[in-house]
Amino acid sequence: MNLKPIFVLVIIISLIMWLSQCEYGPEHQTVDPKYKNAHLTAVSAQKLLKQKKPAEALKYYETARREMEHPNVGADKGEDVYINYGFVMNDIGVIHLSWALYGKDLDTERTQIDMANIDPQELKTATEALNGAIAFYERWYSHNPKDYERYSKAISESYANLGVALKYAGKTDEAVAAFAQALLRNPGNGNAERSLTMLEISPEPYIEAGKKEQEQH
Repeated sequence: MNLKPIFVLVIIISLIMWLSQCEYGPEHQTVDPKYKNAHLTAVSAQKLLKQKKPAEALKYYETARREMEHPNVGADKGEDVYINYGFVMNDIGVIHLSWALYGKDLDTERTQIDMANIDPQELKTATEALNGAIAFYERWYSHNPKDYERYSKAISESYANLGVALKYAGKTDEAVAAFAQALLRNPGNGNAERSLTMLEISPEPYIEAGKKEQEQH
């Protein structure tokens, strides 16, 4: 079954809302001087995304990514408290995901996603970026094991977004696994819950597993 486009639009809108309210994003951190330039670039990208200018935002996100991956910066290694490389990769993935499903003009007036018109390259790029975010968060948490809350909320968002990308790539089983991981890390993740429901899979067992996981931390 095809997911309704309104669901994907909800994901994109919810990302923007999450960025505007979240306490873990670029605007809410005091950073090490070596991260300053990359950090300011990421802040600019985030502001453009909030303004619903994804093409302009992507340019800044890609610049921030390159700056963070520079050997003299190493923000992609996740060896200290700086977590924003993961946010950058996640947001790059979401932009490409929205383009894969709606085209770069983001035509959300259609009543249904046309599977034949999904851009496979954009979907592949989105999947790679979201997997990159998830891998980073795992590295980061291995160095910051006392900060489970920040880790769990961040990685949950990327898993939920990855699940959507996998769903539209025709990989339903992998999509379900990603949504399950999203709820395991954050049982309050509404995107993952709705995704499973629209796939006619009860999210309740995964939500309960997530609650038990939280109790351990």
